[in-house]
Amino acid sequence: HANNGHASSSCSQKYDDYANYNYCDGRETSETTAMLQDEDVSSDGDEDAIVEVTPKLPKESSGIMALQILVPFLLAGFGTVSAGMVLDIVQHWEVFRKVTEVFILVPALLGLKGNLEMTLASRLSTAVNIGKMDSPIEKWNLIIGNLALKQVQATVVGFLAAVAAIILGWIPEGKYYLDHSILLCSSSVATAFIASLLQGIIMVGVIVGSKKTGINPDNVATPIAASFGDLITLAILAWISQGLYSCLETYYYISPLVGVFFLALTPIWIIIAAKHPATRTVLHSGWEPVITAMVISSIGGLILDTTVSDPNLVGIVVYT
Repeated sequence: HANNGHASSSCSQKYDDYANYNYCDGRETSETTAMLQDEDVSSDGDEDAIVEVTPKLPKESSGIMALQILVPFLLAGFGTVSAGMVLDIVQHWEVFRKVTEVFILVPALLGLKGNLEMTLASRLSTAVNIGKMDSPIEKWNLIIGNLALKQVQATVVGFLAAVAAIILGWIPEGKYYLDHSILLCSSSVATAFIASLLQGIIMVGVIVGSKKTGINPDNVATPIAASFGDLITLAILAWISQGLYSCLETYYYISPLVGVFFLALTPIWIIIAAKHPATRTVLHSGWEPVITAMVISSIGGLILDTTVSDPNLVGIVVYT
């Protein structure tokens, strides 16, 4: 990717493989601004040139929109109900009974579906609708940059969610177990990373497929993210945490190694995400809402952890 590393005052920084994006580091730019940059924009700064690169989209009728939304919407409903049934089963697993802080992780990690997957779906759907995914090189660089950005966010938020779960679990009980804390961190980071990668690939497939079949990805991408998100994340969390818990006594070193491995991959994803102008902007400015949502979800997890242990509220987990 041709880049001399020295952006001049005339905005000379170029990305040859990114459809010759012209991008100025010296001025405030939004993600949409970076996405709207086009190789045909003239150097004289004429505003009309930017307007012309945005194609006019055909109007959708209400009937077509309703048909496109209906099936993904129903899938989303079934997916979230299925996740509640899975949580009702796994709550009796040994790791959920002995390390109850895992329940605090559940809302925070399931919240990544809305914070990351749906955001990715919206971002790529916008790119499709403004014609930024017509060029194969441009399309795949947008996809790879956004997936790398999402992996960075998932890893960091997964780690912070584990820290929040440790603190929120320690304050009311007044007891701290180092091995349980390492288990929570490793489980959370691994779950966030793997689930985010799987769902990201699914989202890319849905959006690219929608574009080829003439369906508006805005109508189908986010409901499908909702349908798979909870189920995939919860299943991976239960499986990984139970597996690491079973290794605590005999292979105590596996749990920290898993956490260190996924955290060590973060610089690689940062480098990849920083190469694309649109994702580089979000890499610097997109943390506050994601982390705030994670903190709020962790408080919801503390409420879930409290209600699960209450015999008067047996079965409440199904509705979560």
